[in-house]
Amino acid sequence: MKTKTEKDFVSWIRENIKYYVPILGLELHEIEIEASEDQYMGMKCTYPYLDPILWYSKKSFKDWTEGKLKKDRILHELCHILTDPFYCKAISRYVSENEIRDEREKLTDTFAAIIRKLL
Repeated sequence: MKTKTEKDFVSWIRENIKYYVPILGLELHEIEIEASEDQYMGMKCTYPYLDPILWYSKKSFKDWTEGKLKKDRILHELCHILTDPFYCKAISRYVSENEIRDEREKLTDTFAAIIRKLL
């Protein structure tokens, strides 16, 4: 049996990104994959830009080689692309109620569009 490599792991991540992107409506995003020293897995917030970075760690790679890391973890990280605009506005020091309301509506409409595609 072939030993799984980090390159295999990145390919697995990329395959799952490719699977979930059309479901989540993220076709315009250019999602990069990078190793991280301090994040198990994570998504770098690049709002308002469309070039997020999915991070992985040696621990997540090890868990994957042992069959402990499921593909829905990639789904979770990709969902951050949808929720991060709201998060960025919410933690901003000077944000108006209208900005929060607009991001709330955008996020709600995005989830509605995803569910509509699935039905």
